[in-house]
Amino acid sequence: MAIFPSPPEDDKRLDALRNYNILDSLPESDYDAITQLAAQICQTPIALISLVDAQRQWFKSNHGLQVRETPREVAFCAHNIIDPSSPLIVEDARLDERFVENPLVTGDPHIVFYAGMPLVDSDGFALGSLCVIDDRVRQLDADQLSALKTLARQVVNLLALRKANRILSENQGRMQTEAHEQGKIQVALTRSEARFKSLIEEAPVATCLFVGRTMIIEVANQPMLAFWGKGNDVLGKPLAEAVPELIGQPFLDILDQVYTTGVPYEAKSARADLKVDGTLGTYYFDFTYKPLRNAAGEVYAIMDMAVDVTQQVITRRRVEESEARYRALSQALEIRVQERTQELLTANQDLQRSNENLQQFAYVASHDLQEPLRKIQSFSSLLQVKYGQAVGEEGLDYLSRMSTAGKRMSALIKDLLTYSQITTRQQVFGPISLNKVLGDVLNTLDWEIKNRQARIEIAGLSVVNGDQFQLGQLFQNLLSNALKFTPPEKKPQIELTCSLHNRTELSTDIRPASTATRFCQISVSDQGVGFDIKYLDRIFQVFQRLHGKDEFPGTGVGLAICHQVVENHGGAITATSTPGEGSTFSVYLPV
Repeated sequence: MAIFPSPPEDDKRLDALRNYNILDSLPESDYDAITQLAAQICQTPIALISLVDAQRQWFKSNHGLQVRETPREVAFCAHNIIDPSSPLIVEDARLDERFVENPLVTGDPHIVFYAGMPLVDSDGFALGSLCVIDDRVRQLDADQLSALKTLARQVVNLLALRKANRILSENQGRMQTEAHEQGKIQVALTRSEARFKSLIEEAPVATCLFVGRTMIIEVANQPMLAFWGKGNDVLGKPLAEAVPELIGQPFLDILDQVYTTGVPYEAKSARADLKVDGTLGTYYFDFTYKPLRNAAGEVYAIMDMAVDVTQQVITRRRVEESEARYRALSQALEIRVQERTQELLTANQDLQRSNENLQQFAYVASHDLQEPLRKIQSFSSLLQVKYGQAVGEEGLDYLSRMSTAGKRMSALIKDLLTYSQITTRQQVFGPISLNKVLGDVLNTLDWEIKNRQARIEIAGLSVVNGDQFQLGQLFQNLLSNALKFTPPEKKPQIELTCSLHNRTELSTDIRPASTATRFCQISVSDQGVGFDIKYLDRIFQVFQRLHGKDEFPGTGVGLAICHQVVENHGGAITATSTPGEGSTFSVYLPV
């Protein structure tokens, strides 16, 4: 047996419903007009007048739905009549345990949204509901709910009139009573007509009613009058006379066709030229022409409902025009990109060949230059040992100078080769532990550190994305400089610190090439001779020295190598110093 919710005294409610003699009756235009208006006001595809029978729900009017009845056990309206004091609102039936497995939710018409206003007669019985349905999540505002409630009362009024008519037809023999009842019906019809006109006037969408073949404007609400740019003086006039600019446009012919055939007409984004505030302009509307029939089944009026979509049409056309221009620009842009890509590929290949040639030349040049230098150093040492007494003190000085010059030349060639490799070699970037890099550098400088009795303090360092060879050259040169520029009579005191900073925290004079948002700052501080800060830009250039060769040895390439390594990594390098008090070199690498 079917299980469904039932209100108290359901037997009496069913008796009351059957007394209206409405079940399984033929469609009627008055009811269809109400569901049409409800769907338009609530902007839903389906609107129903549902009457809940013993085992079914039957639809007196089924706007947007083909079937005329469904079993009561799957009816949303069966739940709606349990508490007739308030509407039943279901925003998403897929999330409601009462309906989640309902075949009307899981299958056609795929109900998601339901809003039903109970149809309560004068005896307090909930006969069914006026409901609107959609297949997507929806919400109704206060005006829409108010309109839905008013329309539900109109349905009950029509049912009451129907019942009254039945009673009158059953008592035709009582002429006096019939006349009296007919008077009551006429009053009720007049009131019903007044209420219907009131519904049109209060509808939130532009609505009007044309009567007769000449389309007399019987009622029009303010939104429709605003569309026409007219006032209430157009009421009672034929549409062609009230809005003469419509002559020559298709609307008058369409209305005549609907009046003749009785077939509704609906249009989307239809153009209309209307004179508003004395100015003729172009507008676009979604509208519906709904024929209304009298008791004899003849069309006597047409209800017009319209929505202004002018702005949406203009926006859509602008978007379409923009897309067309974009498509035209994007065949041209793609061709240019392909050409530029090929140019860059060719240039990159040329640059790669140039770098390879330069690396090969640097290697060959350094090898060919180192060989005679080694011989010069060897022969000068040999001459000093074997013939030192023969050449005298002046000759030994010349030989010593020659040997020293050879050593300087050899060191310069090695530094230039390193600089060339850093500038041109293919970089292999990956996660690099700076602690590991510093460990290798300290091993390399172990003899010099012990010889100078240097003390080096290193804080915990980070992991960065970089090239291990280049980072090794960077920190080897920075530590070597810190050792070298500490006077011989002092024991070098060197400190390495590490900290992380957001890009916004960096000083304005720090301008790394990388777009990274965080940077690792590694600072190398010493207590050496320092330098005048006005020479800051000069010290990172090749062959630039601030001290004499006899005072501090070097080639003037080390800091240029540091600058190139940092630049290759998208970072930045700077320094602070005070003469006689030491220097601090700060490197910023992207994390």
